[in-house]
Amino acid sequence: MASTLRLAGGLLAAASVAAGSWLPEIVAKDVVVIGGGASGAYAAIRLKEDFKKSIVLVEKADHLGGHVSTYDDPKTGKPFDFGVQTFNDYGPARAFFERMGVPVDAAPRVALTSQYADFNSGAAVSFTPPANEDRVAALGRFLNATAAYEHYFLPGYWNFPAPNQIPKDLLLPFGEFVEKYQLHAAVNQVFQITGMGTGDMMKSLTLYVLGAFGQPMIRAFLGQGATFTPTSGRNIALYEAVQTRLGKDVLLNTVSADGKNTIIVARKLLMAIEPTPANMEPFNLDFVEQSTFAKFKSSSVHAGIVSHPALPVGVSVVNTPAAASPANYVELPKPNFNVRFDYMGGDLFRVLLVGDDKFDKAKAQDLVRQNFAKLVQAGTLQPASANPAQELQFRAWADHGAMHMNVPAAELKSGFIQKLYALQGRRETWWTGGAFSVQFQAILWAFDDILLPKLLA
Repeated sequence: MASTLRLAGGLLAAASVAAGSWLPEIVAKDVVVIGGGASGAYAAIRLKEDFKKSIVLVEKADHLGGHVSTYDDPKTGKPFDFGVQTFNDYGPARAFFERMGVPVDAAPRVALTSQYADFNSGAAVSFTPPANEDRVAALGRFLNATAAYEHYFLPGYWNFPAPNQIPKDLLLPFGEFVEKYQLHAAVNQVFQITGMGTGDMMKSLTLYVLGAFGQPMIRAFLGQGATFTPTSGRNIALYEAVQTRLGKDVLLNTVSADGKNTIIVARKLLMAIEPTPANMEPFNLDFVEQSTFAKFKSSSVHAGIVSHPALPVGVSVVNTPAAASPANYVELPKPNFNVRFDYMGGDLFRVLLVGDDKFDKAKAQDLVRQNFAKLVQAGTLQPASANPAQELQFRAWADHGAMHMNVPAAELKSGFIQKLYALQGRRETWWTGGAFSVQFQAILWAFDDILLPKLLA
């Protein structure tokens, strides 16, 4: 299905055209929301229920939820969350779950035994992680060194300083920041939890590492903050509740040729998808929008569930470069990489992959197969004797697409953030999502709470 979006005379007209259909359905709304991930789903609920606006939420997938992925094992019926793992107790997060009627509990901590291996060779690596007291102390130094900057980018860049006033620490490559504040003992945890999404983390600007593992996350691991999950163990339950609540105001599968045309006419457009060239192709962006978004670079992130008898129960097989032995904490995998094989339960293991903007599903799954084969060939993993030729099975997959969008320090110094935010409200179009904030669900909801009154002013 081809879709076009054009803005004229203050009205937004979106036409989705599928071959073989002739008479389009015409939908007139106050606001059309593009994208049903964290930002779009939350905004749609608030616009409809709190601000009493007529809305339509347009989502290309067959469900809402974005980076939240839950696999219901058909063998056991047990749910496994392999996308977003937990929710930070930040801003409106708990209230949103309560509003949607989804009970929550403290996020469970599952203890796995770590087995270290270099996935490039498959060989085991003798690696000693930092002592817990050293890790905690380093996290404390990390928080102390950055707490004063939190309001610059959480829950968005609304208060970001002028180009000549940006703190130098935020523009340091993270490796230099680690050296400056002696954070070596925290690096492995920052990377393994969420920092890996930045790609080559030690070369990423400290500002963007904080966007991946920021102060709310640091506080959670220091016991100064909390995380939670639905009591059901199904993170997707929140978005199932949102979808039910929105009812006919949600259009799903909008990239599938289903023989139906829909024309949407709305006075306001809320874009809740990442402004990558591929995502923006159907939309009629002008030169200013195109030139601004062209500055962005991003990582591609994939999550999946695999199974094979050779994968060890109760173990996380962690991708660790040989140079990290015996305790070089700043040696990390470089893109494209698979972070680890994490035991989830039953015969299921989670994989998490990070690559460049060309790292698609086929490449990601090929890399998983290659990593697994090398681990078996090196003897790090032992194949099941009954069927040593059994192939790795892919049980579920989620392409999270572009994440952790970033620009070089020189662009930040030339006022990129201010130019980006100047797009808000231009041509009756507003922007939410990770490119305008960070990639955490609760923080994106708090960002929407600031944005929506501006959209409706």
